[in-house]
Amino acid sequence: MAIAIFFIAAALAVAGGIGVIAFRQPLRSVLSLVVVMIALSILFLLLSAQFVFVAQIIVYAGAVMVLFLFVIALLGPAKEIGKGRLRFQPWLSALFVLALFGLLWAMLQGVQYRQPEQADLSTFGTVQSIGIGLFTKYLYPFELTSILLLVAAIGAIYLSRREGDDR
Repeated sequence: MAIAIFFIAAALAVAGGIGVIAFRQPLRSVLSLVVVMIALSILFLLLSAQFVFVAQIIVYAGAVMVLFLFVIALLGPAKEIGKGRLRFQPWLSALFVLALFGLLWAMLQGVQYRQPEQADLSTFGTVQSIGIGLFTKYLYPFELTSILLLVAAIGAIYLSRREGDDR
């Protein structure tokens, strides 16, 4: 049963990811991203990481997606999609994608697989194990992420100001 749920959630995640980049309307892309977040939360639940499952649903599928919807509503629909494009832009994009895959292939040539160390599965995904990891081994990246989010919020407020608005 768990295998069937895994494949369904994985297929939903892949289909949602394709939808994010395939839809031209930003609202549909955001809703596809919600599908991806829910599918990922199901995968976390299958890994017995209940805390990460709940955090994924509440924080990402809930709060972040609502924030994205507010940004789309604030900026309004794009009326001029396709205007100002270069006529060789699709070919240039394809060249960059090929270069990216070539770089990825070159980077992975020397990678050797090694067995992961045994983890204590009795505490995997619990609040205690996440808290210990977050405030010991991953404290520096955690703090950098909070600073990055603060700078992004200030930048969004600055960009949403109107001309002549002195507030």
